[in-house]
Amino acid sequence: MKNMLPILPFGAALTLALLVSACGKQEAVGDVPSSEELARQADAASQAIRDQAAASAGNGAQAAVDLASMESYTNALRGYTIMLPSSWTVDESESDDNGQVFTETASGATLAVTWVENREDAAWNKAVETVEDGNVAMKGEAVGENEYRASGILTNGLKSNQRMLRKPDGTMVRADVTYAADQAQSMDPLATTILDSLTLQ
Repeated sequence: MKNMLPILPFGAALTLALLVSACGKQEAVGDVPSSEELARQADAASQAIRDQAAASAGNGAQAAVDLASMESYTNALRGYTIMLPSSWTVDESESDDNGQVFTETASGATLAVTWVENREDAAWNKAVETVEDGNVAMKGEAVGENEYRASGILTNGLKSNQRMLRKPDGTMVRADVTYAADQAQSMDPLATTILDSLTLQ
């Protein structure tokens, strides 16, 4: 006896299968959030992310440096320029043609910026070794071939931030900002700004 079921073309069978599967459980339209509610939720999530980022930044936030209150010092003889707060004064007894020492009277912070002859890289290597041999609580790293930066707390309780730049003729310029370690939160951003401003001519 032959099968009496009608034979449906493939396309019709597929359509029938889709219709049967669509007859499952359906959710009420009222359970789906409106586009306005979705937008509010997205805005709230975005604001939460911004708040969290601001709180995280606030934990380690450092005071902004007022660049308008800074002035530049140029040593034309030795070919370098650096910026520092205009309220800092030159310590004439510690300064000469090769460099200057500037002080900030209220905090006792100092900036010493000097040119060094650096014969056969002896001064450069000695400065790097002093940081890296562990005799001082400093951490340093080379930033390319002709720049070195270091910072840390010295045995006298002062924090030191240093930057050295090697000139094309082999000589070098070294800048060192020091201040009381307990002033680090307020002074670190200023020290970074000062050191970043050191340029060679």
